Amino acid sequence: MRIAAGVLLIIAGILNAFGGMTYGAVGGSSAMVEQAAKEGKAMDGSALTDEQKAALANAAAVTSNVKAGTGIFGIFLFVMLGLQIAGAVTLFMSKAAKFVMVVAILGIVAELAGPFYFGPPINVGFGIANIIGIVGSVLALLGAKGYANKTA
Repeated sequence: MRIAAGVLLIIAGILNAFGGMTYGAVGGSSAMVEQAAKEGKAMDGSALTDEQKAALANAAAVTSNVKAGTGIFGIFLFVMLGLQIAGAVTLFMSKAAKFVMVVAILGIVAELAGPFYFGPPINVGFGIANIIGIVGSVLALLGAKGYANKTA
């Protein structure tokens, strides 16, 4: 079970890296949309029509609460990549059970926070990548509990 959990943690970490890039891009682009709406100019410097200004204002209103949190969540997912790989390696070696448990709990939080907290404004749903992360984290939690109380 520890080997399967470790492999799933590594896969989930790699998928989290792609998710981190996506959330970071959404956070950055929403900040650009808001800036363009404030200035009333297109990226090439030309003036916007009233229709374009209305569309940008609507997009800025939708993304105003998304930008900072989404970018920070993207960074958190990149950190999770490193933590999940480190957790998988320590799980393979049956060491640092408390560290593995913390990583597993953070993994579950990451997999649930993405689609349910940050996802609705940007249409990100719960999918197979989240299931892989949750299953890997639960198995890691159970595997770490299995060797946590044993003496070395």
